[in-house]
Amino acid sequence: MRIPVLMYHKVSPGKKEKYRISPEKFASQMEYLSKKRYQTISPDEILGFVKGGRALPKRPVLITFDDGYKDNFTHAYPILKRYNFKATIFLVTQYIGKKNGWSKGGEEILSWEEIEEMKREGFSFGSHTHTHPNLLELSRDKVLSEIRDSKRILEERLEEPISFFTYPYGKFNSRIKEMVKGAGYSGAFSTLPGKNSRNEDPFLLRRILIRGYDTKLHFILNLKLGRSRI
Repeated sequence: MRIPVLMYHKVSPGKKEKYRISPEKFASQMEYLSKKRYQTISPDEILGFVKGGRALPKRPVLITFDDGYKDNFTHAYPILKRYNFKATIFLVTQYIGKKNGWSKGGEEILSWEEIEEMKREGFSFGSHTHTHPNLLELSRDKVLSEIRDSKRILEERLEEPISFFTYPYGKFNSRIKEMVKGAGYSGAFSTLPGKNSRNEDPFLLRRILIRGYDTKLHFILNLKLGRSRI
């Protein structure tokens, strides 16, 4: 068995772009997963599988969102609930309840109240650093601060362990990977393409990027093959 992990960012109307998918297209994709009897799983479940062969549903899929845009709540969340699906959202703690500070878009980020509502509904959360920097450009101390501060803030507010991490911009090296591990995380998701097999590196878990301009056929092929089209 090879486990697909889908990677989304924004789900909202607007200009067609790589990291923004329309609510209509997202709904169509979730409908497809439901019709094909996929069942959403958690990061803990996929970790149990890659490390020890934990039993999973016949057709498992992990749905993830990076950055924590407010549209994850306003648009994606109702669609996911319609199909009884859960997802995991990786948050940038400095900008929770504010506008993002790492791109020109200045788009709104989830509030704590929205995060807590989704948590009550079974959604899970992880760290995407404190300020969303390229970790390869920072000193060792600053990397540690980004990794540790976000974990601490989320754990204090959500009152639960934060065990998973995603690398901003998909940028990392072996040193950063070991720092994430040393900070107390159980695993990390990369932007490396493919599905996840037994004995996958828990700190280099693979994901399939779902692009805003992909067609329904592309989505089906990406899910089957474990990679995004070029």
